[in-house]
Amino acid sequence: MDSHYWDIAAKVFGDKATPAEEEALRQWLAQNPEHQQQFEAQQQLWLATAPAPAAAVDTDAAWAKVNAQLKPQQAKVVPLYRQLWRVAAAVVLLVGIAWLARLYFMPYYGLQVVESGDTRMTVTLPDSSQVWLNKGSILAYDPDFDGTQREVHLEGEAFFEVTHNPQQPFVIKAGDSRTQVVGTSFNLRAYPREQTVELAVATGRVAFTSTKTTTQAIVTPGFEAILDRQSQRITKYESEDENTWAWKSGSLKFDGESLKELLPALERYYGVTLRLQGPDLGNCRFTGTFREAELQEVLQVLEASLQVEITRQNDHTYTLAGNGCR
Repeated sequence: MDSHYWDIAAKVFGDKATPAEEEALRQWLAQNPEHQQQFEAQQQLWLATAPAPAAAVDTDAAWAKVNAQLKPQQAKVVPLYRQLWRVAAAVVLLVGIAWLARLYFMPYYGLQVVESGDTRMTVTLPDSSQVWLNKGSILAYDPDFDGTQREVHLEGEAFFEVTHNPQQPFVIKAGDSRTQVVGTSFNLRAYPREQTVELAVATGRVAFTSTKTTTQAIVTPGFEAILDRQSQRITKYESEDENTWAWKSGSLKFDGESLKELLPALERYYGVTLRLQGPDLGNCRFTGTFREAELQEVLQVLEASLQVEITRQNDHTYTLAGNGCR
């Protein structure tokens, strides 16, 4: 490990690093996975060798207290210095964990951060805008909104209902995209593990831009836009599928859609892969509504109504087989 970054790491372990030093170390760690391994190795070395703060400990009093609690028949006594080493190691470990957590959220330092975890939740922003967060999402925003624009950061999926304010545009940074509105409602999906950022507009007018190029699309109700993170190309297309934000209401609605058309909505909602086996199976049409239904319930209904056989391949993949429809 480079001596310069070891010096910074030592300051971090001792909670004495400046914000600039923390940022320099964060960038160095991001450059190469080996840097992270070297850092973790040095952290273990620090835990094993860091001196205990003996000056702050009254060893005589501490030993007397420990000795008084020992039973006469106890033959095995753990030396005090070992206990102090353990305490010191635990303190250093906690400091290291706290710093790593802070490092992880460094892009959002000073912002209000909300994580949805395994649940869906609603967030009210300082300007009274409403945000519905899907599972596994992170929203970060200025707790005051006192700048020239209302800026938020999103990792995951959210439905926004933005309070109208032409003097202070509302900006969302998600993935490699920048979305700007003054007052509208729309769904934005930008999970870090996915290769696209997807925008669907319910009301109003939205400017959807790649942050790495000058590519931009103006999206209105009835249209969706997808940003490919690799090519940075934005594709805009017509769509009136309200199931795009079905996760928000918990209701999936189908009105004569073919299997080929409705499977993407099910895949998106339940986070699974559904594969058709048979050239004509995708032509079969289905009408129905599912409200807060489990995946197995939906699959059972499709099996019964369309006479298909659904087989589970693994936790996230299912195949649909049958004679199909013409």
